Amino acid sequence: MFPCTKFISLLQAKDVVSSGTKKPCSISSSSTSRPKTVVLGFSKGGTAVNQLVAELGSFDDKSHIREQPAGVNVQEEVQILPTTKESLLNSITEIHYVDVGLNSCGAYITDQDVIERISKRVADGGPRVRFFLHGTPRQWCDGCRIWIQDEKNRLYRLIESEDAKSGGKLKVCERFYFADRKPDMQMHFEVIEKMDVS
Repeated sequence: MFPCTKFISLLQAKDVVSSGTKKPCSISSSSTSRPKTVVLGFSKGGTAVNQLVAELGSFDDKSHIREQPAGVNVQEEVQILPTTKESLLNSITEIHYVDVGLNSCGAYITDQDVIERISKRVADGGPRVRFFLHGTPRQWCDGCRIWIQDEKNRLYRLIESEDAKSGGKLKVCERFYFADRKPDMQMHFEVIEKMDVS
């Protein structure tokens, strides 16, 4: 459904910066597509992802839907790495929650208003956003912390319910790893190696 995402790794960015050229690290938008940012939050890092998602939901920048005058070929400079809040938020195409969990509520964002605003933004011409919820029995099947699975299910339903309203530009995918194993701490770290980001 979605075209392959191009990753700009830190090594590639380092190569560009250390190439010895004095020119700024930018590319012409007429020769390539805009850079894409993939956000990953592992374990307690899900709370940082929640904050970024909340920022994305409150972001009211209309630059992604600017109309160009007819017959005018505007060549815009695009930074390889986002340099402003606006360019970072406009570049986010994927958000991965990777086996997130806490000893209290708040592992996943469950604010319906935030998800609805993101849906409206992408429907109005903003870049499409795909959420991936990666989990293991360690987090999703913990009987002592049932709120983790409840929050994950609520976020999944919220995004899924906005799919049609967004014109199919807001998607969610759930991936469960090590389903045949009993929960343990080892799988919590192994998921990083087994994670399917396609």
